[in-house]
Amino acid sequence: MGRGPQMSPEISILGDFNVHLSSLFTDHPGELAFNFAILHDLEQLVQHPTHIPDRLEDTPNILDLFLTSNPSAYAVTLSSPLGSSDHNIISVSCPIAPVPPQDPPKQRCLLRFASASWGT
Repeated sequence: MGRGPQMSPEISILGDFNVHLSSLFTDHPGELAFNFAILHDLEQLVQHPTHIPDRLEDTPNILDLFLTSNPSAYAVTLSSPLGSSDHNIISVSCPIAPVPPQDPPKQRCLLRFASASWGT
């Protein structure tokens, strides 16, 4: 008896990895992160620099990564940093739907305790 199509697990990895990804400079950890994403068929959803340089000679970099195997399920937005932070705020939204039950619900028989005929 078949169980239907097998579902692949969704993979999402996110965080401040301090890897430098940019069109001008990608460091060795950035290359490793990029190769990891390719090897595991993950897409990087953060497309704009997240680190705000504090020196003129620095370039903006993507330091914060959101790698996922299901990119269509997420929407990523960047906002200005809070306080004295040098990182933009990354917001990720993902609609979550309830998991449908595996078995159809069983019918329940409800009895009215007060109107029951206890003598019979």
